Amino acid sequence: MRTVRYILAILFFTNSLFGQHSSLSSNYLFNTLAVNPAYAGQKKALDLTLVYRKQWAGFNGSPQNISLLSSMEIKPKNLSVGFQYDNDRIGLTNTNSLKLAIAYRVKLNKKHTISFGLQPMYKRVFYDFSKIRTTSEGDASFIANSPAINLFNTGAGIYYYHKKMFIGVSSPEVIQTKNGVKYYEFNAIGGYIIKVKENIILKPSFLVRQIKNSPVQFDLNITGYFNDVLGVGLAYRNKDAIVAYADFSVNKKFKFGYAYDYSIGPLRKYNSGTHEIMLNYFFGKFTDAPTPRYF
Repeated sequence: MRTVRYILAILFFTNSLFGQHSSLSSNYLFNTLAVNPAYAGQKKALDLTLVYRKQWAGFNGSPQNISLLSSMEIKPKNLSVGFQYDNDRIGLTNTNSLKLAIAYRVKLNKKHTISFGLQPMYKRVFYDFSKIRTTSEGDASFIANSPAINLFNTGAGIYYYHKKMFIGVSSPEVIQTKNGVKYYEFNAIGGYIIKVKENIILKPSFLVRQIKNSPVQFDLNITGYFNDVLGVGLAYRNKDAIVAYADFSVNKKFKFGYAYDYSIGPLRKYNSGTHEIMLNYFFGKFTDAPTPRYF
């Protein structure tokens, strides 16, 4: 009993001392809205994506996430809105968050566009103490859950693109510790389209994440698209995982994707990898399909 309390105290105290990255899943490979609110509305009509992620399979209490992302263009046509709902479960912690995105696009010329996005956010966090195994059966200290913690936050982003490339920077949320210190997380994402043959496209891309008191994280990705139907790729996430992913278009409106993260970090011996499944449906006409088509 006393040991359990000490472990919990250490975990909570450690979390209050250090700024940490916001949760990241591989779904940004399928939908950039996950890391930059300025991406909202890139597919013009309503676009809906559902993602399930089970991290570190085989590891008791490992993180799992369900995400629902959607965005669309509204009148006037240079204005877009979007939202992202997340349910994150990590051990005793259950977090529900809702992010709203508002993006405004400015055409620099016929080929170049820049978008600005804002992202207000609400989070509700609570700890499920019933999952704790104590040495004393029926310990009253762990019968009731903790009071819910309600947090309000905001983020912002800029996204620039033309037919063959994209680059964006964003600050998805402000990390605030219990002593009132605020840390700003910064993301940078970019990619380039290379036409190998008429039916083969390559897209090298990257994602870099930085926050004070945490090491810089980066993803290096290479994706190949074949006949506008199948996309396959590999990613390297430093000190964390090697990711293999694919998406398949069933028709012009519906596609599904899968990503597998092979752990290369300290927990490699204790898990069998991470699985992520994505379903995407585009409600617009095919003439409203995304331009450019590969991001």
